[in-house]
Amino acid sequence: MDKAGYLRDTVDIVGQIETRFLELGARLYKIRREALWQAGYDTYQDFLDAAKISQGNASILAKIHYEYVIRSGAEQTNLIGAGYSNLYEAIPLIERDGVDATITKAKLLTRSELKEEVREEKHGVCGHPEKITICAVCHKRL
Repeated sequence: MDKAGYLRDTVDIVGQIETRFLELGARLYKIRREALWQAGYDTYQDFLDAAKISQGNASILAKIHYEYVIRSGAEQTNLIGAGYSNLYEAIPLIERDGVDATITKAKLLTRSELKEEVREEKHGVCGHPEKITICAVCHKRL
């Protein structure tokens, strides 16, 4: 394979990852909700172990599917390009901004920017009114 073909294939793989995590989230949601794991495993955790996916990651992917597609009615294809960590981080903004605006933010903002916006939504804008000083010798707050 030539270098240009190798680069094109790499771009294709990235595109597949973007769509496959959404498909995986939908599948994990259905498997858990409908107890489909019972067809071959004693517990849902046994299924996850066989699939080599942690409970935490499975929950994140399933929650993205639930919050955006099932609960908010977004088309799964609209989520492509946002990345699962940004979509997950932005979930608390759906109610305030609407699903389409939240998806746009998940695509355009960094994860840190999303975290800050969610923090401000939950706790308000911080004006940093108080400066904290730490003693250089004993490290106590002053």
